[in-house]
Amino acid sequence: MESGAGTSLARALEALGVGVEDMLERLHASVVVLDSEGHIVWQNAVSVSRVGNRRGVQFLDVVAPEHRAVAERDFMRLRFDPDATSLREIVALGPGGARRRTMSFSASFEANGHVAGVVALGIPLNWHDETEAPRLAPRLVETLELLTAGRSTREIASELGVTIETARNYIRRLFHTLDVHSRVEAVARGRELRLVTRDAPGARGGDER
Repeated sequence: MESGAGTSLARALEALGVGVEDMLERLHASVVVLDSEGHIVWQNAVSVSRVGNRRGVQFLDVVAPEHRAVAERDFMRLRFDPDATSLREIVALGPGGARRRTMSFSASFEANGHVAGVVALGIPLNWHDETEAPRLAPRLVETLELLTAGRSTREIASELGVTIETARNYIRRLFHTLDVHSRVEAVARGRELRLVTRDAPGARGGDER
């Protein structure tokens, strides 16, 4: 059997008598392949068991509404940068609206010199419905992520492309929705509910709004 770093995956699996699809079907993880427009073109059995057979559907339809903005941004980055990758916890929607927490690892793949699609490997974080958490509007999810990253009100306004007063309103709405009174509490609550997973270097502890 050929060995060494130069051995391709296809050749290695062929030597073992295993097909790529067989291998992906046996993983205890969801595997989804998207075309360049974001349509689901293939799912393994774990993915189907968690979200149903969604082939032909736009992937954003399987993502919880409060996570769609960041998921779409990640996809566009992968679509136009073949070297980009993504690591993010998302909430996928299963049959009947069941919420499926998943740690998603995504990367684009090339064919004929251009990005042909994206493959996402998802590690299930729960096999049952998630404990109900506040449903945040997409802008509030983005605001919470920026607070978690330690951004000031002015920086949040700049990154979201809104006025400082609008950014303050987002922060106030976020505090009200999460039933907290400070940025530190909002970050802690967001982590507790797994609404964000990003580290928070230099997160500010004041009540600036």
